Amino acid sequence: MRKIIKNSMLVVLLSIATLATTRANDFYLSVKSDDSRTVDLHIEKIDQPLSISFVDARGEVLYNYKYKELPTSVKRYNFSGLPTGTYYFVVESETKIEKVAVVFTDDKTIVKRKEEKVTYKPYFRSDNNFLSMNMLSIDGSPVGIKVYNDNTGELVYKEVLQGKKSLGKRFDFSRVDKGIYRFEVKHKGNIFYKTVSL
Repeated sequence: MRKIIKNSMLVVLLSIATLATTRANDFYLSVKSDDSRTVDLHIEKIDQPLSISFVDARGEVLYNYKYKELPTSVKRYNFSGLPTGTYYFVVESETKIEKVAVVFTDDKTIVKRKEEKVTYKPYFRSDNNFLSMNMLSIDGSPVGIKVYNDNTGELVYKEVLQGKKSLGKRFDFSRVDKGIYRFEVKHKGNIFYKTVSL
């Protein structure tokens, strides 16, 4: 039984690693040649929730839209009313957050794709009384996990995973009290939450 669980975990880890590798660049930006303030966002058509945001250098959200399913592969944005400066396109899916800088000068727009920042998110999968958490850590940096009983606020589990690019943990909830449990996953200054009701 233990070998079957171990093998199924390996399949999940390999699937997530493959997904991240093959879809490292889910989108790209292009600037219209005749209008430097019009930017096209080219993105793969996907059938999962997706959020597209445009933020300024202070982090203020200027545009945000969430799609349950992306209807087209190209979204066009005209930024003629914005002052010069640095802005960011942020595209967030279930597995990661990609952030690309766009610099508007007086006469041109520069897309800084080489400076793109990618933040991988934890992936949770439930199976009866088990919950699996997997996360990519491309640079091998540690991932901290805390599990709280949301009813009492008590910390019931704590661990730091490290040493691999693909990290995972399987939790058995078959012997715990019924209630709501909150997962807190920390990675490189980012905190992700997941709530589970039992």
